[in-house]
Amino acid sequence: MNVFTATARLGRDAEVRHTANQNAVAGMPLAVDFGFGDGKGTMWLDASLWGKRAESGLIQYLVKGQQVAVSGEQGQRKYTNKDGIEVTVTTLKIAEIELVGGKPEGQQSRPAPQQQTHQAQQSQQSRPQQQQGPAQQQRQPDPVDDFDDDIPF
Repeated sequence: MNVFTATARLGRDAEVRHTANQNAVAGMPLAVDFGFGDGKGTMWLDASLWGKRAESGLIQYLVKGQQVAVSGEQGQRKYTNKDGIEVTVTTLKIAEIELVGGKPEGQQSRPAPQQQTHQAQQSQQSRPQQQQGPAQQQRQPDPVDDFDDDIPF
């Protein structure tokens, strides 16, 4: 089994393309740092994310500089560049990806839809009770009151 796992940074924004069979694929270069001191270096991977995940809302957060934890199948691809030199590229077919760290410097990321909904609910709850209609003036249960006293431990 060929599994590669690393923490890396995106070298540029992910680009979504479609194959001839209309399968979505998001391509992105990943920089993986290794070593320390004089032995420090960077390995570049040509990474791809396939299928529905390539078209999901995650793509908007896969921007240059974003740190990600990835796991997938590592491989190699060879081609001849325009100067006639054979180039070997290390590839990664991503099976699992997770955003780690904060947003890249200078990037304005949009909140996820769940966060927008939560923020809207909080702003509605923070309005004074006088501005709400009679149907909305019913007391909302305190979250602490939601605990069941019949828990056996």
